[in-house]
Amino acid sequence: MPKTPGPAPDARTRILEAAGAVIRQEGVMGLTLDAVAHAAGVSKGGLLYHFPSKEALVRALLEHHLDAFERALAENGKPFAQAYVEMGWYDGSGGLFLSLAAALALYPELLQTIRERSRRWYARVRTPEARIALLATDGLFMAELLGLEAFGPDERQAVLERLRELAREEAV
Repeated sequence: MPKTPGPAPDARTRILEAAGAVIRQEGVMGLTLDAVAHAAGVSKGGLLYHFPSKEALVRALLEHHLDAFERALAENGKPFAQAYVEMGWYDGSGGLFLSLAAALALYPELLQTIRERSRRWYARVRTPEARIALLATDGLFMAELLGLEAFGPDERQAVLERLRELAREEAV
């Protein structure tokens, strides 16, 4: 039996997906409201209804992906610190986060969004060992994001296992 497609994404979601695609293809400097409206199949007025400026669009895109990460953490089924270590080191955005990091130079106030999320995440962790695990996971994420290749795959797995051990101490 063929699968029936789910409901079509709403205009706001289509715009965010289109913005991500434009940024991946053109970089954050190539992000224009016209290009996003065209890619999303909406008028520029329709785009501006949801996002009154390019900065608002970039902020919403950042928040959209941070929200998705938080949902994935919650759905992981493990205690927060363990889920964070398992999921937080890998940039699965297809290059979007690197471009969003570049957007911080254009819109430094977006850093406040990241700071608020980070504070909220770290507040959920009580033990120094688990906080070390989160900090190291963030370092692995940045290394992955920037293509630093700090570790080979075997070393990365060993480091991740040690971070998992530290994170498990939170649950004890």
